[in-house]
Amino acid sequence: MQVKVEGYDWNRFNGKQKKTVSLDKLVYDGAALHTDDVWVRARRDRGSLRPDNCSGTKHYSR
Repeated sequence: MQVKVEGYDWNRFNGKQKKTVSLDKLVYDGAALHTDDVWVRARRDRGSLRPDNCSGTKHYSR
């Protein structure tokens, strides 16, 4: 899973292969808490020989 907050680069949160993983992560940056726009996308890491593929990017705002 990748998450991007307004004004920051993408953060990557890895899961486990062939498992369902609930995602409950915190980023401890005070400035990131005061933003209004967030983008989220799921990404599949296919190894070094094949390119990764991503889902569409979803935008959330307060």
